[in-house]
Order: sequence, then C-alpha cells, then structure tokens
Amino acid sequence: MTVFRWKHATVIWLLCLVSLFSAEATKAATVTLNANGGSDSSNGLKIFINDNSQIQVQRLNSSGQLYQPDRTPANSRLDNGIYIRGNNTIYGPDHFAYNAPGSYTAQAMTAVTPANASAGNAQTTRSQFTVPANNIGGGPQITIDWSYTYPYDFVTAKVTINIPLLYPVSSSNPVRYYHVVDTYLGGSDCGCGVRYVDTNGKQVAGTYPYAGSCSSGSGNTNVQCPSSTSLPANLDVVESFRERDGKFGRYCVGNYQTFWSNDNSVACALAKTGQLGNTVNTTLTDTGAAIEYDFTSPGTYTFSYDFVVGSTLVPDYDHLEIRHPGSSSLCPVDIQVMACLVSTMPCPDNQLINSGSLTGTLTISPSSPTVTVTPDAQFDVGSDRTIDTITLQGSAAATYTLGATGLSKGPMNGIKCWNTANNSQSCSFTMTNTACVNTFECMESAPIKYNNLKADSSKRNPLYTKVLGQSFDVEVVAVLANGEQSNGYNSSGLKVDLVTDSNNTCSTNIIATKSVSFMASDGGHKTVTFNASDVKQAYTKVRCQVSDAGQNKSGCSSDNFAIRPQSFTVSTTNTSLSSTTPSPTYTYKLKAGTDSFNLTAVTGESGYNGTPSIDTSKVYQHDGVVTMGQISYDPITPNKFPAASSGTSSSDSFKYSEVGFFQFAAQGVYDDTFTAVDKANGDCDNGGFDNTGTGTPKKYGCNFGNTAASSFFGRFIPNKFVITTGGSKQACSTFVYYNQDTSTKAGLEIPFTITAQNGYGATTTYYTGTGPSSYAKFNNPSAWANFNFSTNPPLVGGTLSQSVHSPALQGGWSGGKAAMTARFNVTRPASPIAEQTFSVTTRVQDSDGVATDPATITLSSATYRYGRVAITPAHGSELLPLIVPVEVQYWGGGGYRRSSDDTCTSFPLNTIAMKNYRGNLNACETVLSVNSAMNNGVMSLRLSAPGVSGTTPNTGSVDLDLNFGSAGGDRTCTSSVQSNAADGTDGLGGWFGADPSARATFGIYKAPIIYMRENF
Repeated sequence: MTVFRWKHATVIWLLCLVSLFSAEATKAATVTLNANGGSDSSNGLKIFINDNSQIQVQRLNSSGQLYQPDRTPANSRLDNGIYIRGNNTIYGPDHFAYNAPGSYTAQAMTAVTPANASAGNAQTTRSQFTVPANNIGGGPQITIDWSYTYPYDFVTAKVTINIPLLYPVSSSNPVRYYHVVDTYLGGSDCGCGVRYVDTNGKQVAGTYPYAGSCSSGSGNTNVQCPSSTSLPANLDVVESFRERDGKFGRYCVGNYQTFWSNDNSVACALAKTGQLGNTVNTTLTDTGAAIEYDFTSPGTYTFSYDFVVGSTLVPDYDHLEIRHPGSSSLCPVDIQVMACLVSTMPCPDNQLINSGSLTGTLTISPSSPTVTVTPDAQFDVGSDRTIDTITLQGSAAATYTLGATGLSKGPMNGIKCWNTANNSQSCSFTMTNTACVNTFECMESAPIKYNNLKADSSKRNPLYTKVLGQSFDVEVVAVLANGEQSNGYNSSGLKVDLVTDSNNTCSTNIIATKSVSFMASDGGHKTVTFNASDVKQAYTKVRCQVSDAGQNKSGCSSDNFAIRPQSFTVSTTNTSLSSTTPSPTYTYKLKAGTDSFNLTAVTGESGYNGTPSIDTSKVYQHDGVVTMGQISYDPITPNKFPAASSGTSSSDSFKYSEVGFFQFAAQGVYDDTFTAVDKANGDCDNGGFDNTGTGTPKKYGCNFGNTAASSFFGRFIPNKFVITTGGSKQACSTFVYYNQDTSTKAGLEIPFTITAQNGYGATTTYYTGTGPSSYAKFNNPSAWANFNFSTNPPLVGGTLSQSVHSPALQGGWSGGKAAMTARFNVTRPASPIAEQTFSVTTRVQDSDGVATDPATITLSSATYRYGRVAITPAHGSELLPLIVPVEVQYWGGGGYRRSSDDTCTSFPLNTIAMKNYRGNLNACETVLSVNSAMNNGVMSLRLSAPGVSGTTPNTGSVDLDLNFGSAGGDRTCTSSVQSNAADGTDGLGGWFGADPSARATFGIYKAPIIYMRENF
C-alpha cells in the first residue's frame, strides 16, 4: 500500500490523516528485532512488532516492506495484523482500511532476548492476547513467540492457541486464526501471487514483484504473471508465508482491498463467514497475502510459520547444538558442537550436517574465573566431522553460559544447548571445586584404551606378562570418583611402586619404585618405564600401586601380572654323564630305568619356585629322532622336574627308560604355568616362548624354557635281557630219534625272543642294530657260541649240537628285541640207551655285561630215543600172497619196543632191495607192494603169490633189504619187471643204524596139514 491509494478521495484522505496522527500519538508498545539491521544486504532484517500484532520490516537500504519505512507500529497505515474469529466475530487491530468488529486484550511485548543480534543466535520476543469471554467462560488465549535468527530474511511465529472447554466452538462455528499483510514489495506495491511447496516440503503462499505498473489499490491490470506455482529467477524480494510446524488451513493472495470485505463471494475476504479461497492472483495487482488456521473444538494447539521478506532461502540446518554434561569438576570436560537439520533435541545422529563446512567460535560467559579451552574455541563441523569436540578445564568453581558466535552460516532456529546429564535444554554449565583425581589405575600403554570399570565391570585394564631382564612400561591413569579418566590431573609427587599381590590387592612388599611428575598436558595418563635392572627376580603375581601423598590419593592396579624368567639352563652335576657328541663306545654306563642320575634346571635368578616340565616332543635320542624314552625323577609324575627353590630345580633321582643318549632340544625343559594369572586372560602369547615381545604394547610368550639344546646325557644300557619262548618243534612230533636231523628238517627247532629291558620291565627299543656302531652290544646274534646252549640234565651218550638245517641259528635285533630260531641235533650214542627227556638252556650276556636274569634260561624240553627199523621174516604157501611186517622200534632199557607214537618214519617202497633168490623162486615171480602204510610204528609189506610155473611150484626164498643209504646196484621188483632199487631216505641210517633185512620163504608151512576139514 502507498500513501497515494486514497488520492481520488481527498476528504477521506484528510480524515484518515487526522486519524493517523491520532493513532501515532497513542501507539502501543513496540519491540525491535535486530535493531541495528535492515540497512544493507549483509545485516538482515530489522523487524518491528507491536503488541497489537502489527509489524513492519526494513531491509537493504532500510526500505519498508509492509509500507513506507518510516511507518512503524502502531500505525494506522500498516494494514496488517493477526485476527481471530471467535463465536462468529472478528477480533484484531484497526487500521485505515478496516475496523475490526471486536478487539482482543493484548499484553505488552516481552523484552527482546538476547538484546543484540549475532550470527546464528535467535532473538526472541513474545506476544500475548486474549479474545473476550462469552457469558459462560473465558475466550481463547493466543501466545506468539516471535523468533528472528540473524541474518536471515524471515521471522518465525510460534503460535500457541488455547480454546477453553466452555467456549462455543464447532465445525459450524470454528475459531479461526488469520495473519494478513498488505505487501509492499520494497516500494513497487504491485505483485504476482504464488503458491508452491519448497524443497523442505513446506507450503509457501505470497507475492513477488513483476515488470509493469498498477495504480494504488488497483485490482486486475490484465498484465499476466509469469507463474503462480513457482518463483522466477533472480528475485531479490518475496513477501510470503511459509509453513514450519503444522499445515496452513487455508491461504489467499490477491488485491489487498479484498481482504477487508465481508462478501462471501470474495476469495480473500477476511470478514466473511466462509474460509479463505486457497487462490492466488495470476495478473499483476496491488497485492496482499493471508493464511488461516481453523479449530473446531476446545483444546490447546501449536503451530508455527515464517513470514518471509526478501530471499526465500531456507537455512540448510535447523540449529547449532552445544552438548555438555551440565557440570564438572576441575578436570577437563568435553563440550560437543554440531549442526542439526531438524528441531529435535538432542539431535538424532542421522540428522547431523555431514557436508560442507560450518565454522564458529564457542563462547563462555563470564570470562572469569578463567576457563582453559583446548585446543581452542574454534569449531568446524561438516564433511570433515559431524561433531567437533572442545575441551574445557576450569580454574575455580563458577557457573557459565555457553554459546557461539561468528557462525559462517546461521541456523534457522538459532543456537541451542543440551544438558546430557539431565536431558534438558540449557546453556548453563557449572564447574565445582572438586579435585581432578580420586584414585589411580595401572595398565598397558597405547593403543590399549582405559576402561571405566565402574561403568562396566566386565571390561579390563590389562597388564601383560613381563620378562625379567627386559625393560617395560606401565601406563598410570588418574581416575575420577565416577571411574572416568581424569584428563587434567597434575602432580609433581607421584610414586609408582611394583608390589607383590596379596589376596587380589596390593601388598606392602615393594619390588621396585619410580617417582613421576604428572602435567595437565599429559591428559590424565603417563607412561612409566621400569628398566631391566629395576626388578631383580621373577614373580608370579605383581601389581602396580600409585600414590600421591600431596593429595592423599592412592590406587592399586585392577589387574595383576607375572614377571617371568627368561629361560632355563639344563645341566647335570655328574660330568661323566654329559658329553657333546654321543657315541656307542662311550665307556660311562648307566642301566636304563635302574641307575639314578642328576639333572638340574636353573633360571639364573632367585625368585622362580615353579615346576619345570619336560616336553617329550623335544627330547631327542642320540640319532636326532624324538625319543620314546621317559625321563622322570618320580614314576608318579613323569616328564617333570621337582619344584624349584630360589631359581633352581634339581634331583639326583632321575632315571631314563631307554638306551643310548638323550638330549633336550630348545624348550625341551619348560614352564607353562608360572604366568597363569596372565595366561587365562590372553595377557601373554599362549604357547609361545618369545622373550623379545611382539606388537604394541609388547606381548611376550607365556612360556619359557631352555633356549639352546642341552648336552647329550648317557650312555644308558639295558638293565637285563629277558627270554621268552614259542612252541618248539620235535622232528617226530612228540619225540626225536637220536641223530634225526636233516638239511630240510631239524631234529629240534626252538623259537625264542630276547628282549632288552629297563629297570621298569619295559623294552628298551633303541637296543638294536649290529656292529660297533650299534647300541646293541649283543651284536652278533647269529654266533652259536654266544648263546651257551646246554641241556639239563646233561645228556648221556649223545651230544647237543647245531642242526645241519641251515641256518642252525637265525634272528637279529629290532626295536629292542631279537626274535631267534635255534635248530638242534643230538648225536646217536654208540650203543643203545634208554629214552632221555631233558631241557635245552641258554645263557646270554653282551659286551656291556648285560645278561639274562636269571643267568641260565630254559628254552624248551625234548625227548630223544635210540631207534631202529626191524623187518620180520615171513614164510607161507607159494599159492598165497605173503605179508611181511616192518616195525619202528626204540630201546626201552631192557630191549626194543615198538615206537607206537612214531608219525615221522617213512621210506619209498623201491628202497627195499630184493636179492639172494633161492630154490625155484626167480626174480619178479613175486612182486613187492605195500599192504598197509606206517601206523603206530608198524607197516606191512605184501609179496604176491609166486604160483606155479608149468607143473613146477615156484618155491624158494628172497631176502628183503631196506636201504638207508646207497642201493649199491641192488635190484627190486615193484612190478613184474625187475628194476634198480633206490637209494635210501636221507638220514635214516643216522637215526636207525644198520640197514634192516629179513627173508621171505614160499613153500614152507607152519604145520604139516595144508588143509583140513572135519565133518560131524
């Protein structure tokens, strides 16, 4: 609107002028936001607000935006304000164009807070007014919190409307809230209507200038606007309403004069009973704009909107947020600064600005007592970090107000603070006069981080295993009463002690001490180094104790740790037992598992009292292979050393179960229990032996052992030989004939096994091999003389000797055992001798003096007989076959007996020669065959009947001669054709002596009666 709108009615203009002077003389209370602004493009809007809801805005060169710049509220020429329709009556401010039917009761505007505008800080003031009551109760109360954030081109109205329960309100009689402005557009006064939804999803309704002109108060000029749904480019002024929280109920943009009409057909008429028309003008006109919120029931309602004058730019974040814990001791405390895209407090993580760069300076008021800011008060949030942290440390007790200044970009809703202790919105921060330490903790150094064990007792502040003779660090941490690290602690009189553990806390037994100075710049923690020479011996449980006598504060580490020895050195007190090179000819000897010897493991310090173990996989025999022998000083606890005392573990009672030598490889003697306090928590390398440490902070091996191979210890020999036998074999099953021994079958065969045993009765498996390089000193088991074979009782007549069966003695050492087979013969006595049963014995001893125990061992028993073969003479008719018995016999003491259990004697039929034919019997007139095989020492031969040749009976005799040796040209008849007799069976002569013979006679009878028959 301009002063020229009423130039066509001079009288009315004069009346209004009088009214104007009167109104200006009695104007209500007015406040100013950004009182020093509005003069150029950099210092934002200067906003006047009167308690009757009239406003004026100056910008750029102090030009007015709602009328001429010198017209500030209250002024009747400012036709704008907030109007309330209640119970079908309009309440609001009067001006030259409209006298409202009713007036609400307004309270004075509150003072602007803060008094001066600064970038990003919101200045606020409050309007309050009440609609008159009805005859039942009070009317609606309206509160408007106005907010302007420098240097933006909008002011925000945050509205709360309370409609009492008994106030008449319904869908047919709503309470309506209107905000109406007669736009000025920096002086052009003519504009185009626009309504659109911006990039934040907020509805905008207002007007913008366009080329062309219109007279004051003119309606449609027929100049078409470029757009009613979007803004043209390069506009430097737009006057509009923009949604914040809550949606517009209705809106209207059009000729300013139409707003004051009560004609229901007019879209923008304020005084009509209907709603605003949700329309905008599309042709150039003298414009105004209005928004409407409707309420149809009692209650309290809140909503907000912006009145934009100038650029429609919306700040890209809602507020700058300062988070603080509300209070702190004199320790450093972290303050967090962030920019939030939404109004929610505290700002959700996913709504923090994470792009670009927003800078500014944290302010702390008052400036005394001094607060130290680290690294400085400047902050920068965006793409590099979403939250910037500034550390404050007070010097005395005081209460401060936190804020910010110098923002590179202002927020939509200013600067807000959030107290994280009580989850409230407040910029007040209190520092108490509380010391910056309560106790102390010791732990490993970075990158291990301190854990507040009061907040989470499941976490740890570990101390790792240390190695004696190596320097090491501990990190001393100053701790507050709540368990948090005291980042600002400083002291020049701090003492750090290593002490022994006593019932899971620090004892008074001090191992080593360091004096330390703490500076505030240390941040509440400091690395303390103990040198290699500071700790003299090993300890299984050590704690770190820290004390500050000046502040009467102390603390014991929550964790304990071991300081272990570096290694063992393994030796023996018996110098003869130790050698650098093993040799099977080494003259010093100990019996395996029987003779005791000394082994000693020392750590080289006086604190070790653990029990060394033997890693059987790292004990090697003389040939470099892992030994199967067992080393023990006590059979109940094998592969162990005795418990150490003052760093030495030694025993004279060790025994070794194998032969030869043994040697401990590196870590063959070890301790894996000394660091038990650390091992369970992974505070050392479980299974490792590392003495130099790996990683940061260093982790050492949980275990330690001998770092180099020991000497060889030996030479060990078996304790004794043990002989076991299998089933012996006698040539004739249950007995043997003297001299019954052939190249294919020994008279007596005895299998037996020699076992080299230790004192525990176990086999010494390394007693094996042959020759001088062997550790088996019974090194020629094939030598008959080495076995000292004999009989018990002694033989009568015969002699025990080797069998002709080759080999008579066979076997060799393997794995501590010699599986042997001995084959024997007993020579035939010169004259008959009765059956003898005896035992075969042996006596074994090697070159080291290892012998059988008892000295003479019975291998097996055997029965020997003095035997012969007898052919019984026979006679009979030439007309019948003749049976000739053959019998195997042995001397029974008073004569020969049938060897009825003989199962071994046999001979081919053609070894029986037929010779010395007499009488009428000629060769092959009788044929020899077997009538029955040898059974129970007897067989029978059969001579066929010679019969009659013509009329002459073939009577006579023939001699049967069994050849044990060479046939010597003898002939035989095993068929009708005479043939050469065969040589005798190998060895039978040795068994039975001379060849047996007998005569068979045909034609000689036992009685004179050839045939007799009796009749009755």
